[in-house]
Amino acid sequence: MLKHKSKIIVISGATASGKSRVATEIAKIFNGAIINADALQIYRDLPILSAQPSSENFLEVEHFLYGTLSANEKISVGIWLKMVAEIVKKIQQENKIPIIVGGNGMYISRLINGISEIPEIDEKFRLQAQNLYTEIGHEKFQENFGNSQIIDKQKLLRACEVFLQTGKKIEFFQQQPPKKALENQQFIHLNLNPPRQEIYKNCDERFVKMLENNALNEVENYLKNFNDLDSPIVKTLGFKEIMEFLNKKISFEEMQKLASQKTRNYAKRQLTWFRHQFDDIIFCENEEEIFKYLKNNNLFENEI
Repeated sequence: MLKHKSKIIVISGATASGKSRVATEIAKIFNGAIINADALQIYRDLPILSAQPSSENFLEVEHFLYGTLSANEKISVGIWLKMVAEIVKKIQQENKIPIIVGGNGMYISRLINGISEIPEIDEKFRLQAQNLYTEIGHEKFQENFGNSQIIDKQKLLRACEVFLQTGKKIEFFQQQPPKKALENQQFIHLNLNPPRQEIYKNCDERFVKMLENNALNEVENYLKNFNDLDSPIVKTLGFKEIMEFLNKKISFEEMQKLASQKTRNYAKRQLTWFRHQFDDIIFCENEEEIFKYLKNNNLFENEI
């Protein structure tokens, strides 16, 4: 185990970089428990398409915040941080190592660096914001509540909700000094960063495997059971392309090509984010480099 109870390992990386596998190996060797830092893997309805760990992985080590929410539930950075704080406390009380794993750079940044507190939003204001969006449309809604950085529908709704609740723009709260969800913790942030072409190859191969594992049926079932295209879950890579294939708008080959390309583009953006948004981050090309770093820095009581 770690020499000091207040240490938390963070394993970040682009999609299909292999970070979940590495985190599992660390957890198995050093009595760790894994906490998900992916905004889509927290939903239970698309486990294949969102690349959640396998049932075998869940049996090997303890996992948290995978498949926790239904598609009709909402998640935000603030909600996720509160859940993580409780889980970290539980894990450390059991003398285990919290291992945060994911590719959501925003979640990881706010966990390590803190977040500006925004008041809880009453449900009536959420409904009011949604109704207003439907009434006036995206363009007018953005003029009233957005800026050059806020164009996404969910973020615009969030900005509107905050204004309706508090009478202040969301930027007011974002400019306040950040508060950390976890105090007195030392984060060891390791980024799994294999060669870009290797990641791209993994993206293509993983989507093929998802299709072989019935990702089509998964999306079809979602559309039958929920059919909510405003849910955050529909942002899962490949969802839109599979839906268009199921609706006979594109061919199977087009679906596969477009989904793979979108996944590679997303991985590229993740690589850029991790390169420029973190100060204390250790880039490792492969699993061996990660374990070498942990060993050379004497972070563990037992040897690797």
